[in-house]
Amino acid sequence: MVNNQKSMLKKSILLVLLYLLIQLIAGTLVSLAITQWPTLEVELSVVIALLLANVIMAGILFYKGYLSDKQLINPTTPSFLCWTVVAGLSAIFISDAVASIFSFLPNWLESTFSNMEGSWLGVLAIAIVGPVLEEMLFRGAITTELLKGYSPKKAIIYSALIFGIFHINPAQVLNAFLIGLLLGWLFYKTRSLVPCIVIHILNNSLSVFFTKIYPDAETLIDVMGPIPYFICLAVAILLLILSIQLLKKKG
Repeated sequence: MVNNQKSMLKKSILLVLLYLLIQLIAGTLVSLAITQWPTLEVELSVVIALLLANVIMAGILFYKGYLSDKQLINPTTPSFLCWTVVAGLSAIFISDAVASIFSFLPNWLESTFSNMEGSWLGVLAIAIVGPVLEEMLFRGAITTELLKGYSPKKAIIYSALIFGIFHINPAQVLNAFLIGLLLGWLFYKTRSLVPCIVIHILNNSLSVFFTKIYPDAETLIDVMGPIPYFICLAVAILLLILSIQLLKKKG
């Protein structure tokens, strides 16, 4: 049993390392392309490299059979998806509140994301393509692997830890871990990527939206003010508890 658990964890970590390696190779190839086509903007090259890495990794996951189960694309029910959105929005708000406590953590990729958000292709990569690929990898492949060797609770926590660490950027790690817990639980309940992708797209899209509309704001409290913010935080906590209870019954 212990050897099986180690094997599942090792395989999960190797998948993440493979994705990082693919991103590195894709970035190198695009960097070489810049030397041949000097008119290609550096910011656009980063987006192209990311999209290329996502396509390659998705192809590998399909080829290796991680995404062959038709249940992965089960849309669940309209009611389940509605409460998924409620849970997701609540968790996003709460994770922002928790992250605000650690606002001193450096944001290594702030300029990179800012440059990417300057083009529609970059927004597409951050808000849509990235979330879809990451859910294929972290829930469709990694969480599935971990569930084979660990209890659901441990598998969800480990997958969230791997998801958080994968982001590398200190300012993102905690948020990714917290959201990863909800995503892992939803995947365990449904074995579908659809609810997870919906929340992931919401999270990234809202992040892009607020960054573009309120570029000087660090967290939502800077936008809303203290009193409305803490009222919304209390409501978000209650809604998250309620939605999870309802999703438990519906799943």
